Amino acid sequence: MIHEQTVVDAESVQLYKLLRWGLAVEVPIVIMMVTSAVLAGSAALIAMAAQSGIALVINGFAMYAMRQVMRENAYNFPYGAGKLENFSAFLCGALYVPSGLFILFDSVARLIHAPEVGYLLGLIPVSITFLSGAVLFVFASRLKRRTHNPSPLLISYRADYLIGMLTDGGVIVAFALATVLVALGEPALGDRIDPAVALAIAFYMLWVGVSLVRHNFRALMDLPLSEEEQLIVTRVLARHYADYDLVGTLHTRSSGKRRFVEIELGFDGEKRVEHVHVLSRHMEQALAAELPGLHFRIVPVWGPDDE
Repeated sequence: MIHEQTVVDAESVQLYKLLRWGLAVEVPIVIMMVTSAVLAGSAALIAMAAQSGIALVINGFAMYAMRQVMRENAYNFPYGAGKLENFSAFLCGALYVPSGLFILFDSVARLIHAPEVGYLLGLIPVSITFLSGAVLFVFASRLKRRTHNPSPLLISYRADYLIGMLTDGGVIVAFALATVLVALGEPALGDRIDPAVALAIAFYMLWVGVSLVRHNFRALMDLPLSEEEQLIVTRVLARHYADYDLVGTLHTRSSGKRRFVEIELGFDGEKRVEHVHVLSRHMEQALAAELPGLHFRIVPVWGPDDE
């Protein structure tokens, strides 16, 4: 009976914990943001509620993706499950674009006819999200520093937490300024700060959404490694040219943070299987030093007259 092979690295376990904490924090934040946006009549809080809702969906899918990556079932997923990481980022971008467009049009309308906004009420949820984002960002930064080849999912979440902190901090400053303007008898100016902030968030969502869709759509396809990475493979081949007789087909691809290299090499009858194993190990060690996350394989080919 064949059993599943399970290999779980420490980074995957820590990243899964990060996603789990992020999901646990995001649920009350979404409820709090939606409630505050309605009560305060704030377009900026509506935008932030949309971001939190998208983050909740992406966190849920990312946890599923990480579960598949951690299982490492060599029979169901012979090339790993890294594509799920790319798809979660693609899904985030696909949700950001329509949400950003909606907030964009709503903000423009509010700039023209500015409604009254309850800024003091809005400061409460934004301050809470700022603090929670700061804690998650510190956790993600420590994990990234400890990891030699960080996952695309970890990199994207760390960047998202950083941008979220900057956004929340900017909203806090803007809401405090608007509160002062309204108190000084300038409601026409103060009430327009809210849609202006929402407009900035909308542009950010559109920019990030388009970038994520473009980058990860390519990653979802089985594209070869970059020219620079293929040159590294070629240099290692040249370094061991005396150990084989012919270079056949070279296949390269990437999946998440993993890189796959499969080389067809020809050998004469004097080269035995042990020689191929030793060569494969030496070439893999040389490549792994410059290509983290490498999975390397030699496909040996002997001549038709060789045993």
